[in-house]
Amino acid sequence: MSSGLNRRKLFRYGSLFAAATAFSACSAQEHQDTTTPHTNDTSTSPTPTKHQPVTLRFANAAPTSSLDVATSGTLETARISAQVLEPLLRANVDTGLPEASLATKWDVSSDRLSYTFTLRNNVTFHDGTPFNADAVLKNYQRWVHAAADTTAYSHTDYLQLFSGVTAPDQRTPLVTDCKAVDEKIIFTLSRPSTSFIKALTQPAFGIASPASLNDEYHFKKLPVGTGAYTLKEWDGSTATLEASPTYWGTAPVIERLIISTISDSDKRYYALRNGDIDAYDLVAIDNYVPLARSGNLIQPRDPYAICYISINTDHPVLNKALMRQAIAHALDRHEVVRNNFPQGTNVANDFLPALFMMKNDDTRAYYNYDKNRAKEQLEASGYNGEELTFYYPTGVSLATMESPEAIYASLAANLVSIGLNIKPMPVPWNEGYLDVISQHSTERALALTGFVGSYRDPNAFISRVLAPTSEIVHSAEHSEATYIENGELEILEEPAPENHKLDAPTDEQPKDDTEAPTTEKDDAPAPDSTSLAELPREKITYPQILSAMRAADQINDVDKRRIAYQAINLHIALLMPAIPIAYPISSVALGPRVDYYPLSATGIANFASAKAHS
Repeated sequence: MSSGLNRRKLFRYGSLFAAATAFSACSAQEHQDTTTPHTNDTSTSPTPTKHQPVTLRFANAAPTSSLDVATSGTLETARISAQVLEPLLRANVDTGLPEASLATKWDVSSDRLSYTFTLRNNVTFHDGTPFNADAVLKNYQRWVHAAADTTAYSHTDYLQLFSGVTAPDQRTPLVTDCKAVDEKIIFTLSRPSTSFIKALTQPAFGIASPASLNDEYHFKKLPVGTGAYTLKEWDGSTATLEASPTYWGTAPVIERLIISTISDSDKRYYALRNGDIDAYDLVAIDNYVPLARSGNLIQPRDPYAICYISINTDHPVLNKALMRQAIAHALDRHEVVRNNFPQGTNVANDFLPALFMMKNDDTRAYYNYDKNRAKEQLEASGYNGEELTFYYPTGVSLATMESPEAIYASLAANLVSIGLNIKPMPVPWNEGYLDVISQHSTERALALTGFVGSYRDPNAFISRVLAPTSEIVHSAEHSEATYIENGELEILEEPAPENHKLDAPTDEQPKDDTEAPTTEKDDAPAPDSTSLAELPREKITYPQILSAMRAADQINDVDKRRIAYQAINLHIALLMPAIPIAYPISSVALGPRVDYYPLSATGIANFASAKAHS
């Protein structure tokens, strides 16, 4: 490069220019009214010519093995499925708040245990099956079945509502019943839940045609829904969708949608420059500046994702908190983020993005880079060179990590430097990486992973991070209580005492935890070595953390809810079932034919509101 500016500076200027352009472009667009009935205007009679549908060609960065959200929990599966299957409620793209979709309104009982949904009339599935209460009940059974299917990573999307790990007795699910009364749907809950209504907006809860499902509640062929698009073809790599002529809402401008898979970031870039695609997901670090110079619009998403290391607390070595803490202190996460993530990515010191303003400053002491302390803890733990397997995905770019192999290499080098015996376990993404690392195993030690939040609530993050630990605690071969005391994770023969509670929320105003959109400086002062001793060291049980989450989920007051989750963040740091790495940002690149792209922090764009020209 002949310019006197280095690559980092060019990237920064290019990103700022692109972000400003994206903001002005988005501000100029009008929101679609999704409740307007669809009409076919035949008042004019154009000259009979073969109609060329307005087509948008979009490239995903990662392949998916299935288009069924109940069996594949990837962002790419959800992105395609969301164009076909509609949930009862959809999330507002700006606020994340629930809005009417297949349900036109909902009523909540005074005790907040009953939700009654009024269903939209005169809606049919793409196969002609009527949408009604019976169809919703069939899908309810599908969701319950998916929550129980622990062979698939996707079941974590359903755990919060249909698994016992978030219920008062940790056996009864949050949703205890779903019934139809006069063509209305009534959900009954075991406890009040602020997040319940938001969780229903996820693509995982899209309503499928009952006729399209087999006895196992999976699709017989392709997904069939009520959405703006019908799925015409999928060859395992490319999905072709066409606007539904029977859609109840506003007819989309984009009449044909082709979503392909291009895993290589440079190939995605050149496909856009050559006009082979119109838009693509996940702009690589090295491609921001060339795209900006060529006049391509780059739209960065708000950081609503987490990259982290999942720790198997059932591993015979990692069931000691000193070992898990040694691993955390060995990681130079600032260096990893600076070298492997786009500008604007923040180092994560908990599992909730800054949008929630729930950061607890005390958690940083548990994850801070301190190599000497890591070695001391390693020695104190009694580690004797046992092999630790470290899983990571290959052959893929993800919204949470553009280059997983490079990120793994940096993290593994840190761990080896303190004396850990790390065995690399690369798994091709297209061979079901997420399913592999979600299976219960005492041999897997660490796994590099991450996800994009699927709805606007802290439970969208914490519940998923804790899901592997919850399944260890409730597995048949273990007793019911897991606790951390004096630095060790142990299994008790008896449940922990019920009277032990985490800190309850108070009326104290929380600190504003808004972070600047840059990585933390390496010269930021590290916590004093005594700060760890000053932090809470009382017995912390996993069931008690779940109890605190249930209590926080019932709080409506924003400030009190924030304080409750700040306390939960600290106790998760004490238990340490995972180590946060970064809150990644990701971007979409647009070609000259795209007039408007409906960017969403969740990565699930509503292509029915996109605009393009021939």
